[in-house]
Parts: sequence; structure tokens; C-alpha cells
Amino acid sequence: MALITLAKDSATSSSTERKGVIVTVQDQGTLDRIQDVMRELQLDDEMHFETTLDSALRRIREGDNTRILIIDLSDSPAPIAELGAARTACGGDVKILALGAVNDVNVYRDVLAAGANDYVVKPPSREVLAAALIKRSTTGGGSSSGLGDIVAFIGSRGGVGATTAAVSCAWLLSEQRQERTALLDLDLHFGTIALHFDTDPGGGLGEALDQPSRIDSLFIERAMVRVSDTLRILATEAGVSELLMTEAGAIDVLLYELRRKFSWVVVDLPRWVLCERSLGGLRDTLRLQTLMRENAPQTRVLLLEAPCGERAAVSRAEFEKAVGKRFDGTISFDAKSAGAATNAGKPLPLAAPRSPVTKEIAELIATLAAPAEAPKRRKFGFGRW
Repeated sequence: MALITLAKDSATSSSTERKGVIVTVQDQGTLDRIQDVMRELQLDDEMHFETTLDSALRRIREGDNTRILIIDLSDSPAPIAELGAARTACGGDVKILALGAVNDVNVYRDVLAAGANDYVVKPPSREVLAAALIKRSTTGGGSSSGLGDIVAFIGSRGGVGATTAAVSCAWLLSEQRQERTALLDLDLHFGTIALHFDTDPGGGLGEALDQPSRIDSLFIERAMVRVSDTLRILATEAGVSELLMTEAGAIDVLLYELRRKFSWVVVDLPRWVLCERSLGGLRDTLRLQTLMRENAPQTRVLLLEAPCGERAAVSRAEFEKAVGKRFDGTISFDAKSAGAATNAGKPLPLAAPRSPVTKEIAELIATLAAPAEAPKRRKFGFGRW
């Protein structure tokens, strides 16, 4: 099993004062105005110009301690996607100022919902720029950003228990720790999260991914299925023959809005790579590690060994040597308890509190999360099985 930290903020320094402004503006007039305002205000920030948003976000991921990111969305083919990616990379510490050519209240609302702190129509006035540049961000690092933590489960092979682990993790977080928790099932055709709670998945997730501009606090509240006072699920059950076209950046927008409302967002991803010690499991674990390294280098990866029975063709030592990392834990094989929980429509910790899996998931949560009363500073994600 691969346990992957998907949503760890790149900008996590809460004790170091942030300085600097990164600008991705394409027209020279706007760039000159930003420079003039910074000189007039006599700011001690250094301005860095980046030709693309990708290069700006790469700079932030590599440790740049900037406090403001200015993005020009005028010619962007997917502004919501770009803002979602920017907010994911910046976390809650960096103030994002979006510039655009459209003066419309709906655009303003969509841009803020996607993660921007403010939206300014071009050409920006000196007064507006001054207010944006001189006002220090009121958010700090870690939990002071107001954003919840993400835990995403990915399993290296089918049947290794990622969904069971995701459901158990979400239930323990919400019921034992009494923290507001969202459980998100991203297997749109064959997801079984709702079955574990003996409820209907609803269609809210499909609508959110199809029309990300509708995603806001009220939409999330209506789309999610209530399990308890502290636990909500968001899922869908698309037809097998239904071809789903998800708009670019929809997931980023959805996750950002969920993190604003919940302390924890637990995600069950469609089967990719929990690691099983088979040759196929080793191959897919290596592929997933490469994917994380190339696309999310700030991601923390934990490995949990899942049961694979007769398919365990690779020894533990050989597996760990090949992936370059020791296992961080093990999830036991308890088919009887898992089957009973599924048939009863209950999370495994509720249906079988004495199962070794319940104890192992609780230990996993203790590793990931600070005590409930302490501020959390990490964003986590797991791999699905």
C-alpha cells in the first residue's frame, strides 16, 4: 500500500516572515504599474517576474518564501484550473491576487471560490494595487490557514483494502476525534463508499466535477450526504456506459472548498497502485512513486504493506530495497470482519472494533494527526488499494 501525502502545503514556514512578490503578467503596462506602486510604497519586497504560472509555482515548491502571487488570467484557457493549482501549491500562507479582463460579479465569485484572495479588473488602478500589496496576508502556516488536511488512499493492486482503510480512517477521525471530516469517493463508476454506510451516494460529486464554477460553500452543503454530525460523504454512481468529461481544475477547486469546510478530507481514489509484495505490486508502487516525484515533489509518501496471500512473490527486504524505502506499517488481512462490515453497511471500526485492522488504522491516524486539541501543521494523503 502506498500512503501518499497529497496536500501538504509547500509554503509551511509559520515562524519566518514572508517577503517577496511573484508576478506572472504578460503585458508590460501592468508590470510597470506594479513596479511603480512597489517603489512608491517603499516595500522591502523583491519582485520576481515569471513568464508562466508553472515556473512561478515551481519556484514556490522549491522553497521561495514569497508572500504574494499575482496571476494574470486574461488569456488563460482554464483560469479556474490555474487558480486551483496555485492555491494547492501555495497553501494558505501566500496571498493570491488574480488579474483579469472581465468585469462581472459571477467571474469575481468563481475566482474567489477557486482560491484567489482578490480579483482585480485590468488595468488595475494604483489605489487597488497599493491596497493589495501593502496589506499583509492574515493567514499563517499550518492549521492557521483555515484549510483542512487531505488524506488520499491509493492501492497498488485491486483488493488490497484501500477503500476499507479510507472508510475506517474517516469514521475514526469523525467519531473518536470528533473532527469535521469529509469522505470523497473519486471512483465515479464503481465506488463503494456509500455502501459502507448503507446509504445512497447521491449525484453531487458528478455535478461538481461537471460544473466547477458552481462549487461554493452552499453547493457543498447540499451535495454531500450526511452520515453523522461530524461526517459527510461526497460520491456519485455514474452509469457504466457513461463517458464522464471532467473540466480541468475541477478537482482542485473541489478539494480547496472542502478543505475550507472540513478539518479532514479523506479521499478514496480509483484503483492505481496499498502495496502488496507481488511483482505487479512492486511495479505499480514504483510507477506511483515516479508520478509523485515528477508532479508533486513536496508530497510525503508513506508505505503500508497490504496482505496479498499467495501473490507475495517478493520478499519484504527485496521489496523495500527496490522502492528505496522501508514499510511504514502493515494492514492485516481480516476478511471476516471486512465482509461482515460491508454486509452490515457499517465502517469496519464500528462493526468490528476488536479487529486488528481497527487498531492499525487508529495507529495510522495517531501518526498522521496531532492530538485533536493541538494545531495541525501537516497535510496528508494516502494511496488507494
